[in-house]
Amino acid sequence: MNKTVMRIMMLAGWLASANAQAIVIDGNLAEWGLKQTGQASDWTPDTAIVPSARQYTVEDQTGGANTRLFPGWGGQAYDAEALYVSLDSNFLYLALVTGLSPNTPDNPAANSYAPGDFAIDFGLDGSYEFGIQTTGPDAGKVYQVSEWHYGLWDVNGDHNPANPDLLHPTSMKTTTQVGIGSLVYTDVPFTNMGVYTSDKHYVIEAAIPLSSFAGFSGKFDVHWTMNCANDWITADPELNAIPEPATLALLPLGLLGLLALRRRAAA
Repeated sequence: MNKTVMRIMMLAGWLASANAQAIVIDGNLAEWGLKQTGQASDWTPDTAIVPSARQYTVEDQTGGANTRLFPGWGGQAYDAEALYVSLDSNFLYLALVTGLSPNTPDNPAANSYAPGDFAIDFGLDGSYEFGIQTTGPDAGKVYQVSEWHYGLWDVNGDHNPANPDLLHPTSMKTTTQVGIGSLVYTDVPFTNMGVYTSDKHYVIEAAIPLSSFAGFSGKFDVHWTMNCANDWITADPELNAIPEPATLALLPLGLLGLLALRRRAAA
């Protein structure tokens, strides 16, 4: 193979994987540009990783079990604090900060609710076609979802388990597995992030292959809540829509086209 062509193919591969090299799925938020200095600015990500303000949401609250989050209560222990979304040519990256420990038992009789799953809505129509398991031995697996579980609250924020708000799915119910990614849910809390310096935080970090979403492209939302839906959070990747697979294949071809034009101009 011509050395110049080989270099262009290598460049295409580097462009596709540059962001993947920057984010290691280990629960360390420093790679996202986030900090632990006890300042509000701790929540602001590196724009090289999260270039748009719509690609992340911060809703840091604090308080005890009787503190309302909206729609439910629970304070810091059930706080969905921040969600960050990043995208490159191969992977969807997620980083979630929450006060909810992964070891929280799912025992509604004792007013205890476990973490839910990531829900992904293509077309921004509230349908949530895909889910990503966040806990247990299947954490990181990706599923196409035909049926979800929901929380305790209706569209008005009232306690109404019989008529829950369908815009806030909690965990997957009826599924077909379509892929598997890497996911870490840290179980050792850390403090000193944001202005509530004594609050304990946990991280869910994931890298999901875009091939898991075969047949789907364009704009999408990412949503997360716990099984009671006491507090939910969502982020919109905005311009970083998932492209059609054919578009990804055009990258090296485009670079080869530029090479051909350069050679013609030189001649």
